Amino acid sequence: MLGTKALEIFDETTCVVRAVRRWTEFYKHESCGKCTPCREGTFWLDKIYERLETGRGSHEDIDKLLDISDSILGKSFCALGDGAASPVMSSIKHFRDEYLAHVEGGGCPFDPRDSMLVANGVDA
Repeated sequence: MLGTKALEIFDETTCVVRAVRRWTEFYKHESCGKCTPCREGTFWLDKIYERLETGRGSHEDIDKLLDISDSILGKSFCALGDGAASPVMSSIKHFRDEYLAHVEGGGCPFDPRDSMLVANGVDA
């Protein structure tokens, strides 16, 4: 995530959509709210990811994620907006099939116990 100097590595059991949703929730929470693109953009990204995860997402939602991200990228006062938009755009570019599986399958196709983002040995 932007500014953390962290690198996250996933295997095939990790849901990329869920991972990006968690990052989006982080950026929404951390937004100071001073600029409209970041404040409103992260709010709506979070709402759309919630729909995708709970089986209420649509093909239009995937396009809307890209539209909102484009409206945030380079248009916020600080780099937080860019940090929020970049994982959305790159995940759709490289993992569109996972997004489509959420829409067409009525929610996340991954077993939540297998695709949780927790360290080994930590109980969830």
